[in-house]
Amino acid sequence: MRSYFVSKVRSPHQERGQAMVEFAFTIPIFLAILLGFLGFGLILYSYLTVTLASREGARALIYDPSMSVAQVQQRVRDTSISLDRNALTILVEPNDQTQWVSRTKISVTAVYTVPLPTVSIPNLRGPAFTLFSPIPVTAVSVMTIE
Repeated sequence: MRSYFVSKVRSPHQERGQAMVEFAFTIPIFLAILLGFLGFGLILYSYLTVTLASREGARALIYDPSMSVAQVQQRVRDTSISLDRNALTILVEPNDQTQWVSRTKISVTAVYTVPLPTVSIPNLRGPAFTLFSPIPVTAVSVMTIE
């Protein structure tokens, strides 16, 4: 008796093709997650470094009020050794050295732009949708001169 239902047995070649298709669908998602983690890590590292640098500049000023604004800024740049020092903006307030007397609050603000690459998705109906772009990180340290 002849069977009308013939079962098909998959060959290993067909399953290899299926694995390639699944890999092709999952690798972009995996890479996007990986790049997201790397970007977040870079932002966090930059934030912690800028915070430490601004705190160090303020600490140096409260213990030695005879420092100039340029010396405080250089101290902040020296502390942020792993960042691009030219991309760091430093503001010391009050910026008049005659006001740096006992019990005066001073503020050291450091702004650094994290150099993330700009990634955008084109949109046919309007402006492109931007996923990543450079992000400014700001740290402020306020201390009182002793």
